[in-house]
Amino acid sequence: MNTKALIGVLVFLLFITWSIKGFAKTAEATTTVNIRSAPSTSAKILGVFPKGFKAQVLTSSGGWVKISYDGIVGYVKADYIKLTKDAKVSNVVKSSATSKQTVAQMPTATVLKDNARVRSDKSTSSKILKTLSKGSKVYILSREQNGWIKVKTADGVVGYMAYYLLKMSSTSSTKMSSRGGYDRENEVAYNGTLADRILEFAKNFLGVRYRYGGSSPSTGFDCSGFVQYVFRNFGIRLERTAADMAASNGVRISPSELKPGDLVFFDTDGGRNYINHVGIYIGNGQYIHASSARRCVTISNLTSKYGTSFMMAKRVIR
Repeated sequence: MNTKALIGVLVFLLFITWSIKGFAKTAEATTTVNIRSAPSTSAKILGVFPKGFKAQVLTSSGGWVKISYDGIVGYVKADYIKLTKDAKVSNVVKSSATSKQTVAQMPTATVLKDNARVRSDKSTSSKILKTLSKGSKVYILSREQNGWIKVKTADGVVGYMAYYLLKMSSTSSTKMSSRGGYDRENEVAYNGTLADRILEFAKNFLGVRYRYGGSSPSTGFDCSGFVQYVFRNFGIRLERTAADMAASNGVRISPSELKPGDLVFFDTDGGRNYINHVGIYIGNGQYIHASSARRCVTISNLTSKYGTSFMMAKRVIR
C-alpha cells in the first residue's frame, strides 16, 4: 500500500472514531429491567437498570442491547428501553444554536436555593460551570443517573444540577406536586415538596433486588442501604444502619404525625427491643422499603407483618 492510500485509510478510521464518540447512543430504561450476562432471559442477572435512568449503548442485536451502566456491562431486552443519540460532547458545555421555538417548547424548572451550582458532570466533584440565584429559570434537557438533571440556563450554559435544587414546572415530564406545609402541632418543620421529589425518586427502584449489605441499584439494596441511597441523592446524609439512623438522624414524631417522606423503623424479630429495619413512609398507611422477605424493593402496609413490629418514626426532611 502506498503512502497516500495509507493516509487515506487512517483519515477514514479517525473520522469513524470521531463520529462514534460524537454521536454515541444512549439507552434509557422505560421500566426497571434486569441486566444479564448474555442476551438470554435465562442468563445470569448481573444487576438492575432502573426506570428513567440512562446508560451507554455498546452494541445491539436480536432484540437485545449491550449496555454499560454503573460499572456493569451486560444485556437488556430492547423492549424495555428507548434509544437516543447524544449530541457531540463539545456542544454540551455551551451552545447558542438552539432556536427560540425549540427553547420555548422545553420544560422548565425554578431554582430553589441561592448559589445553586450547574456542573460539568453528574458529580459534586465536577467543575462548576455557573451558579444560579433562587428563582432563576432553567430549561430541562433530560433526567440523568442518580438524581441529576441536565439543564440549559437562560444564557445557554448546558450542564447538570442536583434534583433537589429544582422545582419542576407543570409542563415538565418530571412533574412534582407543589404542596408544602408546616406541622404546627409539634413544631417540627416539614418540606412537603422535597418529600414528593424524594418519593418519586425512590419509586424508580421498585423491583430492584434485595441484597444484604447492598447500597446500589445495580447490585441490590438492603433496607438501610436503600434509604441512605435515596436520601443521599437529595443532600441528606443518614447513618448506614437502621439502628444508627433511629438513634442519630432526624426528629422523633408520633405515628399520628406521619407524613410522606418520614422514616419508619421496625424490629422484625418480634422482640420489640432492637431496631433492625427501616423504610420511607409514602402516605395512606404505606411505606417503601427493601424487603428481605419479598427479596426486592417493594411497598407494604403498616398493618402487614413488618407493621406489627413498628417501633418508631422520625422526620429528616426539614
